[in-house]
Amino acid sequence: MSPEPVPFSKYDEMGAYHWAECDRNSPRYNPPLDARYTVVSRRIRGAKLMLDVGCGDGYLMGRVRMLCDQVVGIDTEATGTRLASEKLRPFTNCATVQASCYHLPFQTEQFEIVTLADVIEHLESPAACLEEIARVLRPDGALLLTTPKWRPDRKWDPRHVKEYTPDELAESLRPNFSRVTMSYFWPIRWSRMYSTRIGWRVIRLFARHAYNPFLEEGLDPDSYGQILALCEQPCREIAHAGQVQDSKECVARAQGTERGAEATTPAGE
Repeated sequence: MSPEPVPFSKYDEMGAYHWAECDRNSPRYNPPLDARYTVVSRRIRGAKLMLDVGCGDGYLMGRVRMLCDQVVGIDTEATGTRLASEKLRPFTNCATVQASCYHLPFQTEQFEIVTLADVIEHLESPAACLEEIARVLRPDGALLLTTPKWRPDRKWDPRHVKEYTPDELAESLRPNFSRVTMSYFWPIRWSRMYSTRIGWRVIRLFARHAYNPFLEEGLDPDSYGQILALCEQPCREIAHAGQVQDSKECVARAQGTERGAEATTPAGE
């Protein structure tokens, strides 16, 4: 039996907040959040098929749509994928699917890139999700994963099931990927400044008009608050697909062609 997803109410409470908080012209502009998606998207170039697991309101999909031939997103939360479908409607190479990350409804070895952006910390059974991601990745494909780095004093977000140290994350990833490369972003010194009233104002102004300091990357985990893992050479010990869909059919259905039941359904974190 597949694990049950952890409820996520943030889209009901805040709407399509990724789109608002990553817009430099928005009063809700959030430089750390914007940096997360920039760090991921600048590593995606020329992919034919990409899957965003835990796509939520579809912001990352919209951001990388020009870098991929087709982008598919899955999520379990109804409000999130409804918002994603609305935001992505103008983009004909994007489609969202209501599905669990523990049971991906896609063929084996289908995607060149899979993203898991700040999702693993919300999962009760991360191993089941990673097994499925390894299954749907092509042998030469890669998983791009981000997650907040564990800190001893408090969680980054009370909604998180588990926050990982770099060693814990690497241990979780290696059963499903033969090659795992870790790097880090969100400098701690800027996070501390951003937590003050004056620092929040100054950094937002600087990030809007000059440079976002949360984009700085490095290899010293003690100096940064976010982990980026590049996971390659997927291992496939499990082949469990259930009701399989072809990602091209997902996009075609989202465009309104007649290839069976609609792929864009209520879902999504």
